[in-house]
Amino acid sequence: MIFEKSYNNSAALVKDEAGVEWIVIGKGIGFGKKAGDIIEESKIERRFKNTDQDTTLKTVTSLSSLALSLTNKMVELSQIKIGIKFDNYAYTSLADHVDFMLTRNKENMILDNQMMQWEVVKLYPKEVAVARELVAMVEKEAKVTLPESEVVFLTYHLVNVGFDKETVQETMELSKLLDGILRIVSLETGKSLDRTSFNYSRFVTHLRALLIQIIKKQDRKNDGLDPVFGQLMKQKYPETSKVVEKIAYFIKEKTGYQLGEDDEVYLILHVWRVSNR
Repeated sequence: MIFEKSYNNSAALVKDEAGVEWIVIGKGIGFGKKAGDIIEESKIERRFKNTDQDTTLKTVTSLSSLALSLTNKMVELSQIKIGIKFDNYAYTSLADHVDFMLTRNKENMILDNQMMQWEVVKLYPKEVAVARELVAMVEKEAKVTLPESEVVFLTYHLVNVGFDKETVQETMELSKLLDGILRIVSLETGKSLDRTSFNYSRFVTHLRALLIQIIKKQDRKNDGLDPVFGQLMKQKYPETSKVVEKIAYFIKEKTGYQLGEDDEVYLILHVWRVSNR
């Protein structure tokens, strides 16, 4: 690779043997270089083809050297810990977040996401554990103190990388829907749900699978439960059935999706278990 110009110590514009331009990322890759210098392949940690159509390039070339350096280390640690691989889009998204995170810290801006810590920990324990390590690493490397909310934000990025074609926005929507449903159950039953119980864990797992399909607009096949069984369940658990009706209304209002009879029967079982055992 032939060096053309530097964006900062960690990002540079280079040209390969075929004359194709690339934006390359790597520790100190742009430091002290002059046009025409050779850039060793071993120094390149990530590369982006320099095309006008690639809007991610504008983001990459505008980020600080520290943000890129930290992102490289975060990506490497995440790959080692949970085996996820960052494509260029996911890398750029994380790097942009890290850069903004450092800016917020410098300007003493506290961004409280008001998100559901318990639900995130319950749904994505591995990602949360890694996110905590990433926060600790950033605090040490950048000599900053980060709020607890950064663990949640970074968890979403890790989950996003692990979910096929799912965006961070979809992941956040999932958590908001879960939180809303759990609030409905707690308020309507008048009970505080035991978040450490097996029934709670099973309920959340069921909801997560259901909501992911709804959010991603995947075709859903009902199991074809006997309608008589559904009616019996509603007669046996009338109060729980009313709670599920409110859950169905909430999901319809937020996503436009109308739960089927089978969905409601399964939810009746889960809601009854989580609120009565």
